[in-house]
Amino acid sequence: MNDAVAIGPLVLPWTFVHLCLAGAASLAVAGVIARRRRVDAGPLLWRSLLVALVVARLGFVYQYKELYVAHPLSVFNVRDGGWSPEVGIIAMWMFATFRLRNAPALRMPVSVPLALGTALFIAGQILLAMRPPAEPLPAFAFEQLEGGRLDLAALRGKPVLINLWASWCGPCVREMPMLADAQRERPDVQFVFLNQGEAPAVVAKWLASQRLTLRHVAIDEQRQASAVFRQAGYPTTLLFDGSGRLVAKRTGELSQPALEAMLGRLR
Repeated sequence: MNDAVAIGPLVLPWTFVHLCLAGAASLAVAGVIARRRRVDAGPLLWRSLLVALVVARLGFVYQYKELYVAHPLSVFNVRDGGWSPEVGIIAMWMFATFRLRNAPALRMPVSVPLALGTALFIAGQILLAMRPPAEPLPAFAFEQLEGGRLDLAALRGKPVLINLWASWCGPCVREMPMLADAQRERPDVQFVFLNQGEAPAVVAKWLASQRLTLRHVAIDEQRQASAVFRQAGYPTTLLFDGSGRLVAKRTGELSQPALEAMLGRLR
């Protein structure tokens, strides 16, 4: 199973899809209860969900606060997938409990939808965690821009981060300077930039125009890696440990804190 679902041009992580489904189910149940009991719990439910989202984001930001201090506006870049859902769920229930202390008529109309939404979200995360083990680092070899062939399986022994990208992909372009810095700063991790579907001359010209110096830039004109990894869009970043086991996968743009969270899986 992929870590994201493609809906037309949109690529949505399954965690986000589960969150939307859980929220929709909560609001639907709240609507049924409101019609039967003539009590409108909608405003409090919306506020509780908003608290969950805001605190989930702030929980992640606090965890990597040193990196966000350097780039404070990146706090609002929620596309990087940086969330702490468990913190958000706890905050949501604390907020709802506090608001319900003097509103007994709303306790059941609010608690039941929130409990259902929480259960659905947790169940979705458990299903993701129960996925079959991912395929190991494949034995593919690709031509490198710097010359020679890069055999992915031969990289086992140290962690490997593979970035599937293309020069026409906006999020790929935005995250590339950060990944270039990470390659220089993390010699313990082997970074591989596996271009998808473009000719070597096109890739070399683009890198020169961006003044980017990268190692292990490989060309996959037939997009073999995209098929094997079942990726749903670009950029896709995959992290393998030293034994070649896939430990993390992210479809979408990475920020530096999101990358640090990903590399933290190696511990």
